[in-house]
Amino acid sequence: MHQRIRVLFRPLTLLAVSSALVLLTTAAWGQAGTSLVVNHFVSDPEVIEGHLVISDVEGRGGQVSIAFHDDKGALVANATENIPANGKLNLNPENYVRGRKLTGTIRINSQRTVAGQYWQFYKTAALGWKNIAVPAALAPGSTKLVCQHFVADPSIESYLVIADAEGTGPTVYVEFYSDQGELAGQTKVTIPKNGKFSLQPYDLVGRKQMTGVAFIQTEGGKITGEYWQVSEREKYQVAHPMQGGAPVAAVIVDDPITRVKVEFDFDSDKIQKRSHADLLEVAKAMNDAKNKGVRYEVGGHTDNVGKDDYNLKLSDRRAKSVKDFLVKTGKVDAKRLDAKGYGPKEPIVPNDTPANRAVNRRVEFKKI
Repeated sequence: MHQRIRVLFRPLTLLAVSSALVLLTTAAWGQAGTSLVVNHFVSDPEVIEGHLVISDVEGRGGQVSIAFHDDKGALVANATENIPANGKLNLNPENYVRGRKLTGTIRINSQRTVAGQYWQFYKTAALGWKNIAVPAALAPGSTKLVCQHFVADPSIESYLVIADAEGTGPTVYVEFYSDQGELAGQTKVTIPKNGKFSLQPYDLVGRKQMTGVAFIQTEGGKITGEYWQVSEREKYQVAHPMQGGAPVAAVIVDDPITRVKVEFDFDSDKIQKRSHADLLEVAKAMNDAKNKGVRYEVGGHTDNVGKDDYNLKLSDRRAKSVKDFLVKTGKVDAKRLDAKGYGPKEPIVPNDTPANRAVNRRVEFKKI
């Protein structure tokens, strides 16, 4: 079975709208602590009424600092508020971000012990089934998380939402396993500093219908996370915090070959200099005794700008460019490498923004 790394930076689309006063279908309690993270909030005034609830746990009240970041980690707003002794704050995020339409994370810090929740109401009564409440995560989070149950199904929207809990922008490895314990997919992503990303299991397990377990581990830095699942057909939306301390199999952490993705400039087969160090690590791993005799496909890919036949030739040149680098600079036996171009046929993110198209201009490795 071929294993290919696929990275997805797709904006979270769990939103929609609510009826402000319909009862929530899910209730959840915040966790106590001086630093909390809301992994996902929405500001969409026409559709959603959001509430950030922060409660005094000690009975003494005190100040709370709150920072709102967008998905990419940019600071959108910050504020200092006072919690009454034995009371709580009930804040509307859209008021702090001045009604801007966005999704992101919220950081809460206090010298006191506080608890937090994020509540999301839809302003249309027919969508009241999507109303939800999620506990804030206790910072600084964990270096390992487990999603105990995920569903990969084209009829269901499901997401792993993973947030940077320390402001370090960590690199994260994610592995998806079937219920029977078979590796179904894996990926490597870097979280924007103070931001988050979301992954769709269905895309990362080869678009197969299945259920399973996902393990997440960082190279450094700590994270928090949630699993969201939405079914329009069955009329439910749920979100569950992912647990810390999960084991992650060595295959993705210890394999610097299949987890490397080489990127290129637009309409170019010249390897970006920032990828040279990664390629030298790939060559070193390929030349290691444990990989002796293993053959690899060097797969070239493009974005969707231009004609398909031109892009197919460009992707082939990119694959050959990487192969040449590994052979000439990395001293890898050319007979162990098969360069192949795929053109724009296998994007890993939608080609709908310049940033996404840059991600799709790449070369990936897989064992053959």
